[in-house]
Amino acid sequence: MPMVVSPFPSRRVTYRFGFLALATLALAACKKGDPEKCTQAQTVVRTAVQNGDFASARTWREYAYKQCDDTSSLPGLDQTIVQGEAAAATKKAQEEQEVQDTNALAKVFFQFVADNRAAPDHASQNPVCEPLPAGAPATSKDHFCTATRQAGNHSLEVRYWDADHGAFRFTTTLDGQLDCKAMGGTVSKEWDVPAAGGKSAKRDRCELGGALQGLTAVVTAAHKAPLYVVSPTYVAHDPGWHAILEGP
Repeated sequence: MPMVVSPFPSRRVTYRFGFLALATLALAACKKGDPEKCTQAQTVVRTAVQNGDFASARTWREYAYKQCDDTSSLPGLDQTIVQGEAAAATKKAQEEQEVQDTNALAKVFFQFVADNRAAPDHASQNPVCEPLPAGAPATSKDHFCTATRQAGNHSLEVRYWDADHGAFRFTTTLDGQLDCKAMGGTVSKEWDVPAAGGKSAKRDRCELGGALQGLTAVVTAAHKAPLYVVSPTYVAHDPGWHAILEGP
């Protein structure tokens, strides 16, 4: 008896092709990302982290997860954000501590000036005086002396003319920056001075008030910069210091 071939495919074959078609459509539906936008989002996230804009970084991180079908690199992107935020928080805490330490040192320093301006030779128990000029009598006081006291890791120093204790210069070195307003002073002159890295920094001459009335402070807007407080007659005995006090 001859074999009869049906003109219609079997249902099993039909179902198989139908399943493959549905699977292909489902896979295509899952791949909704855009490779170009995926790359762009990751680049923007890293730039935002470098700029400290973590709100934008997190917004673009969400966008990256929507645009990147291959998410294998995205955990590293998350780690970049976390590490950036931690570094920024540490830096902020260090800066706040530096401000506190600078203000605390400035307070101690200005009190040191106020307490010793009338008798700078009493600022420490053992002032050290420079040698007298050649030929000067042994009783001469025409030379500078320096008295030093410690405030933690910082030195508080006063250099005074031994024959005129009203001619003095108090000095300390600040960790951070301090401006004239923070000292309760009034800026009488401002100019630029060379700073590290070929840059420049602002230097202010401040006229002080209160317990430091009549004295002048010189402060530079840079880290680890000296802070000076001088009397009106100091420069007469130290002419080389005129440029620091007066500027160009």
